[in-house]
Amino acid sequence: MASEKSMRSESGLGLYHPLVSFGYFIAVIAGTLLFIHPVFVVISLVCAIFAAALINGKKSLLATLGFGVPMFVFIALANPLFNHRGATILFYLFDNPVTLEAIIYGTVSAGMMFAAVVWFTCYNTVVTSDKFIYIFGRILPSIALIVSMTLSLIPRLMAQVKIIADSQRSVGLDWKSGSIKQRIRSGARVLSILVSWALEDAVTTADSMRARGYGQHKRSTFSIFRFGRRDAVMLSLIILLFAAEIFAYATGRGTMEFYPVMMMTEIDFTDIIIYVLYITLGILPTVIQMKEDRKWKQLK
Repeated sequence: MASEKSMRSESGLGLYHPLVSFGYFIAVIAGTLLFIHPVFVVISLVCAIFAAALINGKKSLLATLGFGVPMFVFIALANPLFNHRGATILFYLFDNPVTLEAIIYGTVSAGMMFAAVVWFTCYNTVVTSDKFIYIFGRILPSIALIVSMTLSLIPRLMAQVKIIADSQRSVGLDWKSGSIKQRIRSGARVLSILVSWALEDAVTTADSMRARGYGQHKRSTFSIFRFGRRDAVMLSLIILLFAAEIFAYATGRGTMEFYPVMMMTEIDFTDIIIYVLYITLGILPTVIQMKEDRKWKQLK
């Protein structure tokens, strides 16, 4: 039976052609990493959280927030402690000035990184390994295979660590209990077993690929993906919104001067249009997912 995560990914943005979903995440992640501006960062972060809640599920979102929130706090606090640029000095800490500009820049940078992490979790759910290989398999077959295997290896290793740790705990070798020496020894044992499993799995994979004739002749391909009219419309919309991103970045509307004094230009009608278009790009997966969920409820 399909998991909730896989069912979600194939009931929203995942139903579109791989080029559409991949192109979408290229556009939204590029905007997230390029725009060092409070308005764009807030838009990207809020849209990413809503999208992750629907695409990945609330449980997965909470796990992401459990990692992302501490990262956000660390980056936001670390910048003013190590970066003393800025004209507005709030106070001195260990004889070093803490400036308002450094605090705001650190907060904006932390929000940008947080939003990027959330968007990448959505990407991993929607753009699966088979879709990635479909996109780049004919252009760069070897690189596409290596990247796909690497991305799939990380969650497999995490799952295997849990299995090994649970097995060790059942025989009284829990790495979370006992003295520090015992914990280190138990943790090293788990790591050793994990490395052995990874090497054995790599050999098995290599033997399987060799037995199937990988690399001996030109590979044939089969795909269930078809690029239809709906995909063309959605891809055209994404390209249009991505062009608006490029315009905003090229004209300096997506950036803000923080040092030595914060300088934010007055918001004009063009800025408002760009904000609306950026919001439209950010809420696309949420709107698509809500529309698909409504269809499923009507069919029940």
